[in-house]
Amino acid sequence: MNTPRNFEHEQTAIRSQANEREMSDIVDEVFDAVVEIAPELRAVLADHRGAKGGRNPSGDEQSLADRKLDELLYDALTPIDGIGSFASEERETVVDVGGGLSLATDPLDGSSNLVSNTTVGTILAVYDGELPTTGGDVIAGMILVFGPTTTLTVAVDGEVTEYVIADGEIIDSSPIILTGENPIWGFAGGPDEWFDPITAFADDLYHRTKLRYTGAMVADVQHLLAKGGIVGYPVQQSRPDGVLRLQYESNPVAYVVESAGGAASTGHERILNVEPEGLHQRIPTFFGSPTMIEKLEERIGT
Repeated sequence: MNTPRNFEHEQTAIRSQANEREMSDIVDEVFDAVVEIAPELRAVLADHRGAKGGRNPSGDEQSLADRKLDELLYDALTPIDGIGSFASEERETVVDVGGGLSLATDPLDGSSNLVSNTTVGTILAVYDGELPTTGGDVIAGMILVFGPTTTLTVAVDGEVTEYVIADGEIIDSSPIILTGENPIWGFAGGPDEWFDPITAFADDLYHRTKLRYTGAMVADVQHLLAKGGIVGYPVQQSRPDGVLRLQYESNPVAYVVESAGGAASTGHERILNVEPEGLHQRIPTFFGSPTMIEKLEERIGT
């Protein structure tokens, strides 16, 4: 009488393992595609530096480079077998491209930095779930940074690796573990925009930690991963819901930071636990060393 039940259990386990292998293969293909088109993405940034493109669905000013990078990513990633949908900061709705995993991207993070020729990048999340969904469905997070070198930081299966890219090929790689040896801090906005609890906490950080803020979240997070500390994008007077978008900014980067041994919080709860209310939903977002995030929540949480 137990044989059918055991057989069914074994078959379920086999299907689960096969599904995990399939997801791993898809993530590998996404990774390979991003590496391959990285030089094209960087070339677009040079060709369209400062050119305007209207406004995106979130109401932010859009550069022509935002739109061009979105198109390049869409063309490169959606043909991958096993990718079922594509969502972007630059698109109003989720695009159905078949059956399978979901991709969510901020094609160009820090576009305002193009004019000053400072760091910008791309954020990408792979979800095993229909968008919008919680961060618990993230199976891979990727941060592509266009700095002095082009790097792709990838979190998958609880491990984080930074890859150096040149001419569409990987020339170096190294594991990333967030430490707190030379901690930094940086919050978006300023005292005239912050509410009192953040202002008080920031003042405390200012007197005992190095201030670092670039205007591009990808650069702030790369600095955080190298130095430890805390970076944040809090609620502001002009942005009562926060700055970052949950699906294609906060969730994927939270996944990367947590996989590297850090923590990510709204100030009140773990980001990867936040239930989504919409595709372009904004939330207050903080990334950092676990002790720093704990102190933040003690100061501003309820």
